[in-house]
Amino acid sequence: MTFFQRSGARFMVTSKEKMDLHERLPVGTYTVGLDECSGQFYVEQIEKFEAPGKLYGSTNRQADRILRTFMDRSNSTGVLLAGEKGSGKTLLAKVISIKAAQDGVPTIVINKSWHGEEFNGFLQKIEQPTVVVFDEFEKVYDDTDKQEAMLTLLDGVYPSKKLFLLTCNDKSRVDSNMQNRPGRIFYMLDFSGLENEFIKEYCEDNLIAKDHIPAVVAVSSLFSAFNFDMLKGMVEDMNRYDESPAQVLQFLNIRPDFDNAYARYAVDLKIEGMKKEDFIDIDKTWHGNPIKNEVRISYSYQKKGDNDEEEDECCKDAKFNMRHVKKLDAHADTYIFANGEGARLTLTPAKAKFSLNPNTMSAMGLKDAFMSNKPGDEENRVEESAMCFFGDMVDDMSDY
Repeated sequence: MTFFQRSGARFMVTSKEKMDLHERLPVGTYTVGLDECSGQFYVEQIEKFEAPGKLYGSTNRQADRILRTFMDRSNSTGVLLAGEKGSGKTLLAKVISIKAAQDGVPTIVINKSWHGEEFNGFLQKIEQPTVVVFDEFEKVYDDTDKQEAMLTLLDGVYPSKKLFLLTCNDKSRVDSNMQNRPGRIFYMLDFSGLENEFIKEYCEDNLIAKDHIPAVVAVSSLFSAFNFDMLKGMVEDMNRYDESPAQVLQFLNIRPDFDNAYARYAVDLKIEGMKKEDFIDIDKTWHGNPIKNEVRISYSYQKKGDNDEEEDECCKDAKFNMRHVKKLDAHADTYIFANGEGARLTLTPAKAKFSLNPNTMSAMGLKDAFMSNKPGDEENRVEESAMCFFGDMVDDMSDY
């Protein structure tokens, strides 16, 4: 059968195949393009998102909540997922897309800085519920004018129902008019690193020596943003060499946030078979970074002969490194070492080992960290609050 396609006053002979019309955009994953000849936007199908075999942590719960909220609301919903690479934000966006497809909702991925009335109008012509993903939003929309042009789209004034998913690595580069504005961005999730639940579940499936799981979780607390790349590398090397987290950290390209911080510590050294009164002299303090430097404590004692007769004074060094860390005592904010040679050391910092920058404070959830009315007390208050928070966190993880 012959078909005719009308264009203005003209009728062109065409085939049925070329008249492949759809009332709705088929379920799938698409990207947006612009036809240079006609100046019209179009969507082009791309490979659909694939999730890993198993999802760890709260990814499924977060995806279900976001989708339920989107379906319950009558207008469009904006979601901002912020965090460093490997923190889980892109994975969550993919899972949302996959789950949405199961409900017949397509996904459109925006990878160019399309904006303006024509672009907005094009998206609104897609009247069905749709997930629209802006991956690395602050990099694609890399100036203020481009981001401000998106505000109208996010305001929800258009009738079509869209779930706008914006991922970003640096939230400070996202227009402030998008933050604290649920009418534009309804949900904002900060991915400051893998959650403990994720780390435990992943280690249960992949770590051979399961008794090291509490130590892996404790080590993760030394980072404001412990990502999947770090976890995967650590578990891989622990399995390869049958070592503890502290041992593989001596080689891996992983350094805690305060790896370069130095402080003065009070020393409490115990030597097997010796009492406190047996020491003649002992280092009272140690200055350095226990994570980065070898800890060497010098002590002297009176050597005794066979008949308990006092002989010459003996001087020795007790040496410790990260392989010897046995516990991070939360409430006392101390490192506890045992070197396997009968020496046990507790280091207590005279003050906080590290100072917090705004990003670290945000990652730890510290708001209004200091309340002092005394001038000059702010920094101490911040460090105090930070160490309290850090201590409680490590204690919860260590007390498995």
